[in-house]
Amino acid sequence: MDHALVLVAGTGIDGENLSRYGEKVFGGNPQIKRLLITAERAGIKKFTIIVDGNEAPLKEYINKEKRIKSEISWHHLGTPLDLDSNPYLVIQSNLITTPNALESIIESPVSENEVAVLVEESEGPLVKSNGDNKIEELFSGGGRVVGAFAADGKLLEKTLTDQAHITTLLDNATTGGELKSIKFENGYWMRMDSAGNTTEIAEDLLFENVTKSSSGWLSRNIHSKMSIPLSRLLIKTPLTPNMISGLIGFIGMLSGLFYIIGHPVVGALCLEVSTIVDRCDGEVARVKLMETKYGQWVDTIFDQLSFLSFVVGVPIGYYLLSGSPMAVILGSINTLIFLFFVVWTLYFLFRLTHSGSMTTYTKVVDDLIPVQDRTLIHKIIIKLRPMFKREFFSLVFLIAAILGGYPWVLGLTTLGLGAAFIHQVDDLIKLKRAKAI
Repeated sequence: MDHALVLVAGTGIDGENLSRYGEKVFGGNPQIKRLLITAERAGIKKFTIIVDGNEAPLKEYINKEKRIKSEISWHHLGTPLDLDSNPYLVIQSNLITTPNALESIIESPVSENEVAVLVEESEGPLVKSNGDNKIEELFSGGGRVVGAFAADGKLLEKTLTDQAHITTLLDNATTGGELKSIKFENGYWMRMDSAGNTTEIAEDLLFENVTKSSSGWLSRNIHSKMSIPLSRLLIKTPLTPNMISGLIGFIGMLSGLFYIIGHPVVGALCLEVSTIVDRCDGEVARVKLMETKYGQWVDTIFDQLSFLSFVVGVPIGYYLLSGSPMAVILGSINTLIFLFFVVWTLYFLFRLTHSGSMTTYTKVVDDLIPVQDRTLIHKIIIKLRPMFKREFFSLVFLIAAILGGYPWVLGLTTLGLGAAFIHQVDDLIKLKRAKAI
């Protein structure tokens, strides 16, 4: 199934006037654009957009969007539909969901007289179905019906031509006993309604799920409390996620400069601030549906430049302050280890993954090398992995800069990079033996 009917006219499952939602703007995108990009990522290649005759604003939104590659046709409600005898996805214009959620109905087989309904299984749903997922009764009000359906084109011709009333389609299918439920999985959803704050609720939903995607406890529970409000402002600006990555990288690179000129606490603070707002480029990208592999690489490069600035700046600043040869020795060791880390990790990402994100490294390595095949030291280091996350060590360096200045920061940097070096050398040896590289 690669063809979708998008109902921007007619009546939805809850009696909504579907012509009201296509131009709603939230999360940096108009709803029509968000819906098409989401469905396209789920596998849709053709769209027929059913409108009430006032499609000019919608066309303007879509024609400016380079991310939408699919074939698009426009159909006026009340004129005959001409569809093939193939299954079609039907989406209400007020639906907000994820590509993974739509994939579950797109990949479901649908017979000639059958209508599939995407339904979230929950306590007391307003849909009654038997063990074969055949819906026996569909209550009014929509209940946990998500707002995405699938049916044969010829069946849709008969029921959507004049009114495009979703309940008519479902009632007819229920009467014939050919209505089946498809379990909603992998994502979130809501249907906008006529309430005045419906776009605010929709935007809250997007940011709530961006927060859930955070990996570490600090990032999820503390940093997000500061980054989310900033990201809410950034989505209303013309700044792209890559531009935001550049600004964050600039703040991070100031860290090394301040260490060099004798202000270790300010330098550590720059690294910590850049770590907190480092969430913003990803948050904006996901909310605005602007995630790209190129963007991952941009983010990764600026992250590494920030930390390189820190690794080089700390020993230089310490040496200028004290003249200690230990600053030169440890600084040189740290720089060499860091360069090894960057070169090896980037090589690995290029060679074995389709991602530009550093977080992909450990996931892929763990899949290729079972934990039982690791050395004892490496198993211990794996347990300490949360401490190697930037969200953790940047805070540790800030505390160290306040309490102990250069010596503490330099010593902790050497300790952390030394453990990372052991980790990656073991990775390299094990991957060579497994002939994975």
